Amino acid sequence: MANVPVKVDPDLNIIKEIQEVGGETLKKCYQCATCATVCPLSSDEAPFPRKQMILAQWGFKDKLLNDPAVWLCHQCGDCSKYCPRGANPGDVLGALRLLVIREAVPFKFLYTFYNKSWGILVLPIIALFFIFLAMVATFHGMPNLFDMHSFPYGGPEYDLVIFHLPARVLMIDVVFVPLAAFVVIILASAISRMWNNYLDTYDIPQAYRYGMCTILGKYLVPALKEIMAHTRFTKCDANSWRAAPHKMLIYAFIILAITTAIVFVMADILGFHTPWNPILHPVKWLGNIGGILLLFGVFSIKAGRTKAEAEKSVTTSYPDNFLIYLILVIGLTGFGIEIIRNIPAIQNITSIVYLAHLVAVFILFLGVLYSKFAHLAFRTTAIVFDLYYKDVLKKMNS
Repeated sequence: MANVPVKVDPDLNIIKEIQEVGGETLKKCYQCATCATVCPLSSDEAPFPRKQMILAQWGFKDKLLNDPAVWLCHQCGDCSKYCPRGANPGDVLGALRLLVIREAVPFKFLYTFYNKSWGILVLPIIALFFIFLAMVATFHGMPNLFDMHSFPYGGPEYDLVIFHLPARVLMIDVVFVPLAAFVVIILASAISRMWNNYLDTYDIPQAYRYGMCTILGKYLVPALKEIMAHTRFTKCDANSWRAAPHKMLIYAFIILAITTAIVFVMADILGFHTPWNPILHPVKWLGNIGGILLLFGVFSIKAGRTKAEAEKSVTTSYPDNFLIYLILVIGLTGFGIEIIRNIPAIQNITSIVYLAHLVAVFILFLGVLYSKFAHLAFRTTAIVFDLYYKDVLKKMNS
């Protein structure tokens, strides 16, 4: 049977797009396959990063954006360290992940704010706009931002059905409950499309396309166990140091999420609203442990990246630095509120530190969709698919 010619319709603009978001070295690759050979995470079923380097150079945008292997790369730097041409495949795949994020979510102007340096001037304005609206509405006007007894620990109190809420608690609910709902809805839609695209890209037979409940029940828990243990990170050689601080950050966010949930129940539902003493209150202990892990993780990542950059095994892009420093601001302002409000000489700036903390948390929340922080959801989805696909292959070959 004669071979049927296949029309190729490359999008060469993808090369420029990759180079603009951190993959400047893409064209240096001359396909020697050293990267895929040395990568400890690459598998026979989903080899990378050589395949992705070829697709990128040839302009196969759709294939790249719908390839879960882009997320299976942890940018450990082994491939970049041993690349004879300095093509830095790890950095190229990091850039590809940013492009996947951009294409996966609506309101792409927000993606631009997170991934262009000038966006740092815009994002706080967006956060302050919504926070100030909620502040004026719940405090019945603009409170004195140089008096913590005016803001956040002052203002009117509200009786809503069975809930008794002070102004600061209602203000936080007005801002962050709709924001969280927005993030969850957009993220769920993006993950659903991503999963369906993976199924089509890998030509999964209909008989093996299980329902989402089956997928979550069978593959999500093993994926989460793998993520919690950071087993893929520990296989890396060039930058094996990354496993510990990244694990600390995951634990920190889990602890802080649990703390936030407890505070929500105690403050919004049970009515415990007074500022809790960080020394005496067990919820504060839990939050402080999470905060310490957060700061330890982010300082360790920054120090490790500085060393790795000197060794030319990792390149830190603006989106990397943005997330690192944003998390650092959240940690420092969180502890700052506790410390400053208990020092009479500087109590007056408690409100400003509190406001800065809210702004940073707002930006991080929204960044679950538009910043490198989106790795949290999209990489988890890719790892779940990887476990599922390997299982499907075994069943099809048995």
